[in-house]
Amino acid sequence: MPSYYQPSAELLQAFGFAPYSAPPRQARYSRASACGQETIVLYDDAELTLLEVVNGQMLYSFQGRVASEAEFRILLRQVNWSAELMPSL
Repeated sequence: MPSYYQPSAELLQAFGFAPYSAPPRQARYSRASACGQETIVLYDDAELTLLEVVNGQMLYSFQGRVASEAEFRILLRQVNWSAELMPSL
C-alpha cells in the first residue's frame, strides 16, 4: 500500500496558513495572497486540495496526493504559491 504525505498543522502555520473551521474528515488552512486567498484542504484519506480565490473568483489549482514534504513544496511552487517559512515573531 503506498504511503502518502500530508503537511502538519505546524508546517502549514510556519508557511503562514491559519486554521479555519471545516466539515468532519477535513482540515482547512488559508492565507492571504497578493491578489486573494490561498486555501489548503486536507482530507482523512491523505488527499489534499489547493484552492485560490483571485479578485473574487475561485480558481482550482490541485487535488490529489503527494509522497513527501519535498513534493509538497514543489507543488506549492508549481501553482505559484510561496513555499518559504515565515519568520518567527
